[in-house]
Amino acid sequence: MTIVVGVDVGSTNTKVVLIDAVDSGRAVWTGRAATPADPSSLKAVISRLLKAATATTRLPVAAIGISSMAETGVPVDGHGVALSAFLRWDRVQNRDVLGRVLERHPDLPLRSGIPATPKPALMTLLGLREHAPEIHARLAQWRGVADVVVEALTGRHATDHTLAARTMMLDTRAQHEHRWDTALLDEAGISEQVLPRIVHAGEPAGMTGHAAAGFGLGRDIPVYIAGHDHAVGAWAAGARGVGDMADSLGTAEALLAVTDRPDPRAVADGLSIGRTVDDRHFTVMAGNPACGGLLAAWPDDVLGHLSRLSAEAWDTTPAVILPYPRGRQCPAPDPTARLRVLGEDEADVPRALLQSLVLHSAWMRRTVERVTGARADRVVLLGSLTDRIPVWASLSAAMGTTPVRRCTSSEPVAAGAALLAAVRAGLAPEPAVLETEPVVPCRAEGLDAAYDRFVVHALSDPTHPLEGDS
Repeated sequence: MTIVVGVDVGSTNTKVVLIDAVDSGRAVWTGRAATPADPSSLKAVISRLLKAATATTRLPVAAIGISSMAETGVPVDGHGVALSAFLRWDRVQNRDVLGRVLERHPDLPLRSGIPATPKPALMTLLGLREHAPEIHARLAQWRGVADVVVEALTGRHATDHTLAARTMMLDTRAQHEHRWDTALLDEAGISEQVLPRIVHAGEPAGMTGHAAAGFGLGRDIPVYIAGHDHAVGAWAAGARGVGDMADSLGTAEALLAVTDRPDPRAVADGLSIGRTVDDRHFTVMAGNPACGGLLAAWPDDVLGHLSRLSAEAWDTTPAVILPYPRGRQCPAPDPTARLRVLGEDEADVPRALLQSLVLHSAWMRRTVERVTGARADRVVLLGSLTDRIPVWASLSAAMGTTPVRRCTSSEPVAAGAALLAAVRAGLAPEPAVLETEPVVPCRAEGLDAAYDRFVVHALSDPTHPLEGDS
């Protein structure tokens, strides 16, 4: 047995997994805790989880992989002290900043491959410059969430290309060189030294140092930045080649397709263009910020109700819920879109909510296939929601003829970060992949008609409601 650690700092929870690199990434220990709001608390949580993990084995840790949510970070001063809590992707402001930047750089989304939203770190840094100049003046480093963990373990300020791309400051013209766009850094009023060094795929960010003892780890363990959580999960579940697609269901949903033919115009439809974590292919990604987070916030234990639904007895509902509490990211981006319930049968709300999330996912899938010019060869679902709500996978598989598989790992991103570290350290063969199983589509009569109805309602003007809008 060869023990490798994976850490995934997610939007809602932080997970730590120990895997056996020799046994196809089999998890031998898993722990999770709520993701804290500031770097010090995050490091304390990860320290507690890692100490609990390493206490379960006498074997040394051979490598560490770090993954995290993107578009979240913290400004740090010259003494390494955080100047604020984490500035998160899901608590975005700076729409005024975004508008002014687009006036000066109208080609920015096309150039960066990132849609025009206030989420990227570029907008956060510009917002600090305009609205919190006292913080901006003391800024010595900008650290993304994964960067915070890496710095704590190795003392190095580093990130990977998938997380760097999500800042909107990566110079995409450089391709595999992965360097920062100096013109955009000038726009944000920062030097290149403020941002982390971008490590190449396969390169360790550093080795654990003396501070690792505070995390229950030894020294000289290679630490790898696995990357953006959705991209890591896709790779781990086997979506690595052209034609593969992964649907990551967490607090937010991300649908990622691997391609060699990205159309830059896809960003106008709210899609992002990036690279796979192994830097071999392009990716096109669609996202819905309201997925598991919307279900968790819904009253009356809707999650519990949905967990009891049977795929064998699924009954398609005519009710529609537009799952956009804070706007729609894609397709047809609309920051003014809002949560709308169409239909009056309250008993049908949980089923309508799940059905609508699946229909929106199908809308994203068809849009991604259109902009890549190719139908997906297969789709793999991952995330704890596929365990907690078994009918979800069956409904997704019913939305087309493409074969669908489900990753059975309970923490696929954390396990994937560990597996990627194991491959990069030469501890596991490159074909190693987390276990998946085929999904049998449920018999969902009327689902195609429900899809058409959903898209019509989603694209309707809320100031002129369609019949049945309540």
